[in-house]
Amino acid sequence: MDNYIEQLEELTISFMDSIEICSYEEIEEFITKRQSIIDLINVALLNKEVSTENQKNRIKRVLELDPTILGRMETLRLEAQEWLYNRRQAATQRSAYESNLSPGSILMDRRK
Repeated sequence: MDNYIEQLEELTISFMDSIEICSYEEIEEFITKRQSIIDLINVALLNKEVSTENQKNRIKRVLELDPTILGRMETLRLEAQEWLYNRRQAATQRSAYESNLSPGSILMDRRK
């Protein structure tokens, strides 16, 4: 189980080093890897492996970083939400200028 906790620590530390510049794809990759390691730890615990106090403290230190990770995820979510809103606004404005003329109609302009 020490090996799994060490993997979790290394993964989390390397992710935290670049958290401010990471993309949503990198966060998704991190979460997927992290979940697989957590599943291995859970399997070890189900197989009656006893966790020491040191192991519990190491896991607790990793979990203390969760608010920072969640904060970055929230920032990316808000950026995506704003982008979608701006995209919808642009589409609405563009549609206001597009005419709904029928394909067979002709627009005549008069000269003065």
